Amino acid sequence: MRNMIFLFFFVASVSAQERYRLCAPQSISDNTCYSLQRGESQVSCLRVEDSADCAIKLSRGDADFGVFTAEELLLAHQFYPTGLQLISQLRHKDKIIEEFEFQSVAVVPTTYNSVEGNFNGLQNGGLCHPGFSKAQMWNNYILKYFEKKVYGSTCRDSMTTAENEAMNLQNFFGKACRPGEWVSDNAYTTELKNKYPDLCSLCDTSSSCTYRNMDNHGHTGALDCLTSGRGKVAYVALNYVRQYFALDSPAAIIANMTASSYQFLCPNGTVQPLTTSNPCAWVKQPWSAIAVRDDRASSLLEGLKNWLKPTRSAEDWTTALRSIIQQDAVPNFFTEYTSFETYLRKGREVSFPTSSCGNTIRWCTISTLETNKCNWIAKAAVTHGIEPQISCDQTNSTFHCFHDIADHKADIITIDSNYGHLARQVFNLTTVLYTETETDRNSVVIAVVREGSSYNVSSFAALSKRTACFPEYGGIAWLSFINTARTNGVLSESCDYATIVADFLSGACTPGFRDRDHLNSSLTSSAGSTLCSLCPLENNNATCSANSSNIYYGDKGALECLKSTAGDIAFIEAKNLNAYIEQGLINASHYRVLCKNSSLALYTGFNVDDQCALSVTIDSEMVGRKSDEQDARVKLTDITLALLQIEDWLGYRTNVLRPIHVYGPFNGTKDLLFKDSTSGLESTSSTIKSVLAYKELFQHVQTCSSSATLLLTNISIILVGVLFLVQTL
Repeated sequence: MRNMIFLFFFVASVSAQERYRLCAPQSISDNTCYSLQRGESQVSCLRVEDSADCAIKLSRGDADFGVFTAEELLLAHQFYPTGLQLISQLRHKDKIIEEFEFQSVAVVPTTYNSVEGNFNGLQNGGLCHPGFSKAQMWNNYILKYFEKKVYGSTCRDSMTTAENEAMNLQNFFGKACRPGEWVSDNAYTTELKNKYPDLCSLCDTSSSCTYRNMDNHGHTGALDCLTSGRGKVAYVALNYVRQYFALDSPAAIIANMTASSYQFLCPNGTVQPLTTSNPCAWVKQPWSAIAVRDDRASSLLEGLKNWLKPTRSAEDWTTALRSIIQQDAVPNFFTEYTSFETYLRKGREVSFPTSSCGNTIRWCTISTLETNKCNWIAKAAVTHGIEPQISCDQTNSTFHCFHDIADHKADIITIDSNYGHLARQVFNLTTVLYTETETDRNSVVIAVVREGSSYNVSSFAALSKRTACFPEYGGIAWLSFINTARTNGVLSESCDYATIVADFLSGACTPGFRDRDHLNSSLTSSAGSTLCSLCPLENNNATCSANSSNIYYGDKGALECLKSTAGDIAFIEAKNLNAYIEQGLINASHYRVLCKNSSLALYTGFNVDDQCALSVTIDSEMVGRKSDEQDARVKLTDITLALLQIEDWLGYRTNVLRPIHVYGPFNGTKDLLFKDSTSGLESTSSTIKSVLAYKELFQHVQTCSSSATLLLTNISIILVGVLFLVQTL
């Protein structure tokens, strides 16, 4: 009996000490988490990548609570409309009486004739807009909310989404001042401003499209634009209106007769005086809030009320908890549990339009996890006002995506640089954006020989009639070898790569050479007898396969081909072997690198500098369909601008509050949609060294493609001429 009583108290004690798991993003330091978990703490840190990761962990019971901004709640609600609750909002300590974090309002003169239900009085009146700045909290959805609700959205297929927007604005407001970057590409922003100068004509400096007074992220300049009589409406933040017109001081209002000349324009078309205590706002942004699982709501509500008490003076674990949750905020606990939707609907819409100008961007994915991440990114793009919208179309492989993009069933995919040549040569795809790689994680291709062998290859010229091992036909190692061999004068300028390599070598294993996804009709099949001669027979009696059934496939396979003495040299991406080296499966000292200047490295191993490696490039890129047709160019521009906006709001931008990290892991898995080595996106005109090196690899390929296109064009012209002569005889 005593044992049973002891067991009961033991279990009760363990249960009493159960720790609640708080989502801890990277912004919370390890030291803070250690402090939180000391002593008799009832809360522990659970590391998450971002708020999306926190929402996922909350929904499946891995986490118990976390802090979410309104934007993060908005995104999480799209996936988890039930099962999670809010128990407290977190108001800034200097704005405790403010119900919302910020509110956007429209201000018009008192001479404006309001008509409930329409905004015709604004037509050709001029818009004073604060402008677009990466330094402010407002994203594109909020910055464009007023104008999109007011003007009729007409979509013209011949125009990009951004130009449709500019024309719609000009057609409705006539003139405007919209400073900053209209799109996330400086060159295209300039092009649009030059084409639609009326949208900058109300600015103090129309040539540069800026206000003289850019205080408060342009909101003060927008109010100057309104009060000077240039524009009929200003769309700005409520707090700046209060400052500008001194609305918080009754005495100042009396002295400031300007305030009586203006009024708020409401979303229903009516108006209110500036002195109203509850102005009609267009967007009311709720404060950040504490989200919890439904089954933890009751206990955490009582616990946090106690742990976050400002009167607690003891320097214990609750001090760390307050620093994590509150920072400069004060908790305002709800009297009843509140759903995400109920909380958000007090100030803004929680549902979004399902279509926009521009064709939907079809992002090709190759796994369920990748599709899930894509869906989160697509929803985040919508909540941030990024257009056109994105759909996520799942297939089962990169090559399947290549086929779908070529067949107009999909639009984009991020690929390993290893597939850059095949994407261009076989599927006629092109770069949409380059993905800048973290410098120490670039793709480095090297040529490797066995150390100490009597028949060691000591130069590229010495490779003549020798044998070689490649990870994959058409891969980046294959292309790097061909470019380097040309530079060293041992291969010709022929466009038939397979034939010139087969004629140069006596044998090779080039996995994938016989695969239809690796070849196009211009390649000669006779080269296969040489380029597949070293590949071993597989279980199904096939050979030269580009998959795991071929033990010489991939970088490890190419090195195995060299180690077995089947080949005299192997061309590999060194970083792909790091894990095998760390596990002791590969001894790097058994190999030596043949540098691109045709000399052997001084030391054994794979670590060589950029001057020795055959190529040092980015390790991935985004590709899409190549076309010179007008509608295709418009779509490509739309895709590029949307992706650059996603980079701005969900990438590595400083001080950005991103609800999901587009380059980071998702649900515990790396390299989904983008490699985790990605640090940003670069345009096709990028001058970054690793991007230039990657582009250089394809210069000869593109020359060959251009020549082939010109030849086909000339043949077509000749045939048309012959047909015409035949018809006239």
